[in-house]
Amino acid sequence: MKQINRAIKRTNVPLRVSKPWRGLPWVLAIALVLRLGVALVSEQIYHPDEVFQYLEQGHRLAFGYGAVPWEYRFGLRSWILPGLIGGVLSLCGYLGLDQPQFYMALLESLGCLLSLSLVYGTYRIGRGLVSEEVGRLACVLTAGWHELIIMAQKLTPEVLGAYLLVGAAALLVGQPRAKTALLTGICGTGAMVLRLQYAPAVAIVAVATSFFWPRRLVVMAAGGGVAMLLSAGLVDGFTWGVSFVSFYHNYLYNKVYGLSSSIWGAQSPWFYLQHLAQQSGGLFLVAIIYGVLRPGRKPWLMVALVVSLLLPHSLIAHKEYRFIFAIVPFCLVLSAIALSDLGRWLGQRSWPWGITATALVLAGSTWGLMVNTHYLSRQDGVQALLFLHDQPALVSVLNLYGHWYDTGGYYHLHRNVPVFLPEHLATIELIDLANYFSHILCSVDQGPIDGFETIAQFDSIEVRQNSLGTPPSMLDMDTHTIFQWGVEDVFQPRITPRF
Repeated sequence: MKQINRAIKRTNVPLRVSKPWRGLPWVLAIALVLRLGVALVSEQIYHPDEVFQYLEQGHRLAFGYGAVPWEYRFGLRSWILPGLIGGVLSLCGYLGLDQPQFYMALLESLGCLLSLSLVYGTYRIGRGLVSEEVGRLACVLTAGWHELIIMAQKLTPEVLGAYLLVGAAALLVGQPRAKTALLTGICGTGAMVLRLQYAPAVAIVAVATSFFWPRRLVVMAAGGGVAMLLSAGLVDGFTWGVSFVSFYHNYLYNKVYGLSSSIWGAQSPWFYLQHLAQQSGGLFLVAIIYGVLRPGRKPWLMVALVVSLLLPHSLIAHKEYRFIFAIVPFCLVLSAIALSDLGRWLGQRSWPWGITATALVLAGSTWGLMVNTHYLSRQDGVQALLFLHDQPALVSVLNLYGHWYDTGGYYHLHRNVPVFLPEHLATIELIDLANYFSHILCSVDQGPIDGFETIAQFDSIEVRQNSLGTPPSMLDMDTHTIFQWGVEDVFQPRITPRF
């Protein structure tokens, strides 16, 4: 106890031992309703990776078939997340709930429940760093922020890694205990395992624990982190045959060989700052600057975490806004600090944080919905595949709609039938499509196709069915393996995947 007291005196992070805010359960409930409302009425793919890298691979583990992208032949991905998804899907199959409408809703609901950890985590961070008022402000802002609502249903490494990273930061500013220390190490290292680029932010948490906590607790946190890291290595060893190979290959192919920038392009160093400003209407940039210039005690932990995420990602040539998802909750905590200080600067003894936070959330979410309206609708390709799932005459599909990633995967189709693309037909002479395909996906402006009639339309995509009945022939081709130009015409896999 004496060691803990001495550690507390050395830090400007105050202990909060009072009971949590009574309104917190209500905020969590409202946050859950908002997230479930978006998740269950929309089906929009934010990025193809969320389907083909994770949901599709989980489906492949559970049901034995699915599309296989190059990353899962070259060993660039850990099977941890697909394994967890596959476990849930296997349970659905065991319970007889193995239809897309059931398991999709279940996984999305689980994602929404997990996302509540951000609401609680930002409350704990704001409360522990500054005051109860800041904690409540941060909590309300996080509950209603548009980006967090839209992404709540997504089970991707950057999203789940953000939950773990915020959890580690929330544990750090709380009362130091043995259980807290162990969880901090597990959460921090777990965030890094899910997304290796979060490592600098995890290092900030590790340095803070070693500075603020007694040595005994630091050792326990390190033990939790080592256990999590070894677990990730064991998963790679079992699935790829070499421990930690997915981390090494991710760095090798994307950084050393430069595939991410050469195939998917490079962006400006200011890319992330521009998107942070766009998505928040400039609020986040103001909050970050204020955090640095704040009079008196500065929220250095939040500023350091934001910089540790922003700067390394900005130095990487290929950029996507989803990569820095973990910045959003930390920026909301900084925004809550700025709002609280603004009230005190205006001379009000008790700043009306509830009214202000609600107004800010409404303004920010309205702005965000204007920018991201298409994420609140059902994607045409996904709807088409869900429709095909219910077609009894389905035996083979020709997808003329677009690239392989423009629709969903077998996770949505959930029928083990071949799905052909134009490139599959490029090496054979002109054929009568009605002899080989039972259904065709195409754009609405596609001209007539002999032997096929439209049976459904979803905005920009049509589903056409063979009007002559079941096709008499089948093309003998592997349609599950997705060929990636710029990779497989240059490199050979170094390892043999187990799955």
